[in-house]
Amino acid sequence: MRVLLVLFLLPTLGGCGIAARVDSRNEYQASAAAYKSCLSANPAAPQNCEGPRLAMEADERKYNNLSAGINPGSQTSSNVTILNR
Repeated sequence: MRVLLVLFLLPTLGGCGIAARVDSRNEYQASAAAYKSCLSANPAAPQNCEGPRLAMEADERKYNNLSAGINPGSQTSSNVTILNR
């Protein structure tokens, strides 16, 4: 009986990790869009976008960490420099 209960509950617990991963991906995409928007609004002063850049990097790390926890070895993290054209 206990084994059946465990087998029944396992899929429901797995869904929590997937939901957190989707939420973190959405947060990263939103912060990346905010950063790009800031860069577009401040072409002569990209230093004004330091806050959105830091938020984007933090959200990226969160997303990569959650993704690596679900699929170990599938995510790599790298530093990206966005240059204003």
